[in-house]
Amino acid sequence: MNRCYAALFLMSAIAGGTLPLEAQQKFPPEKFVNLQVFPNDATPGAVINTMKNFTRALGVRCQFCHVGEEGMPLEQFDFVADTKPEKQTARIMMRMASDINAQISKAMPDAASKGYQVTCFTCHRGAQHPQHVPQ
Repeated sequence: MNRCYAALFLMSAIAGGTLPLEAQQKFPPEKFVNLQVFPNDATPGAVINTMKNFTRALGVRCQFCHVGEEGMPLEQFDFVADTKPEKQTARIMMRMASDINAQISKAMPDAASKGYQVTCFTCHRGAQHPQHVPQ
């Protein structure tokens, strides 16, 4: 299926004369750029695994935070762009969860080993917006 999309994209790009910059990327890249919450030396595997956890925790796909369309090969997504507000929100939420987990670990040094940590799923429960307990 990806070959079909790639072939169609390549034919349309040739007809148009040039390939857009984002289509010339490979996925996964050897190194991610524009990392603002992850360490700059984070491996692509670690970043991708975290992104997969986000998609499961929020019930979304890559295009929820990143510039791209459902069905496009990942090589054509603009993962570097910061144009979607959801990407900024994700960064804020990552920092918040990290801060909360640091406080929990300070109060309970064995918290992480016991699985007492806040994750996206803690509040989202598979939904795009946090789920609240009914009244």
